[in-house]
Amino acid sequence: MNVDVAIVGGGPVGGSVASALAPTGLSVVLVEPRIPRPLPAAGFDQRVYALNGHSHRFLERCGIWQRLSPERIAPVREMRVFGDDASKIEFSAYRSGVSELAAIVEEANLQQALQSALSTQTNLTLRTGVECVSARWDDARATLSLSDGEQLGAQLVIAADGAESALRSAAGIATRVHQYGQTGVVANFRAAQPHRDTAYQWFLNKSVLALLPLPGNHVSMVWSVPDAQAQDLLAAGAEELARLVERASSGMLGRLEPVSAAAGFPLRRMRAARLIAPRLALIGDTAHNVHPLAGQGLNLGFGDAETLAAVLAARGMESDSGAYSLLRRFERSRQEDLLAMEAVTDGLHGLFDSDLPGVKRLRNAGLRVANRMSPLKRLLVKRALG
Repeated sequence: MNVDVAIVGGGPVGGSVASALAPTGLSVVLVEPRIPRPLPAAGFDQRVYALNGHSHRFLERCGIWQRLSPERIAPVREMRVFGDDASKIEFSAYRSGVSELAAIVEEANLQQALQSALSTQTNLTLRTGVECVSARWDDARATLSLSDGEQLGAQLVIAADGAESALRSAAGIATRVHQYGQTGVVANFRAAQPHRDTAYQWFLNKSVLALLPLPGNHVSMVWSVPDAQAQDLLAAGAEELARLVERASSGMLGRLEPVSAAAGFPLRRMRAARLIAPRLALIGDTAHNVHPLAGQGLNLGFGDAETLAAVLAARGMESDSGAYSLLRRFERSRQEDLLAMEAVTDGLHGLFDSDLPGVKRLRNAGLRVANRMSPLKRLLVKRALG
């Protein structure tokens, strides 16, 4: 099979770029080894995303947002961030003139909506349940070998195959990696006190705890902790973990009832040295990972998908979708946003992870000052909304 664009990786970012290419007239194939998980019959997915307004609008234009199960989406209308003393900063959608600061969406809900949208796309061939086992590039095209023996020829390959991307390695693109020595521990709880569509975050000693609203007064926990502490949390029983979260959150939501098992994933910062190579573009986790404390990882990935699709849609008389001029346009468009978010997340992590004398006083004073300065808060909200 020969196509204009081959996408390897059908997660949210790979799937969304495939959907965004629907009106371009390009022939597209999407290769994804996994079958989408069904929505949980009870409770909620362990993995959830905080999607900002820009991502919401992008998914809406792609016809994906409309296919989400709306009763499983929780709006974030308020956000409260606490330092490691009595300092805090609060954000309000109402005071910012928007309907919501973000929307909390389960991974399974998003994948099901993607699958529904992609299954009806006329310029797309879905190759689900097979892997890309090798790739080679020449001047005219890329050739992918699939696990079922099929050979795919494409003018452009879009790599969305994750942080350990085989395509990125095959193309010889180096990465810069920083291990935080932390694990993100996730679990879901039912709260005794109403969360009122509020997201909470606590910068604690060497850790960051977030409780994100879910429907039915459930909350999703993301607790970024040193690896050794993560092992203790993951080894704890569900009730013991709930009590630990209650204490760490100062009982803000009352008694927490566990409704899912805990899981953990290692945290690191990674950025590919290049977003492109001849006839190859990297997007999403294949191109960059950031600390989850700002909740912007998937939003960055959707930014990649939207930008690349827009460049290909605006190719004009260029008939080669893998032309290097198009790829350079994509790479230049994404550099500022990616560098800025990396600086923000790394800076916040370093500031609240530091034991240097005076830093604790400085960081908590900064939260208090920022909370009193409305223009600064509006700027922060604008940046978070995308």
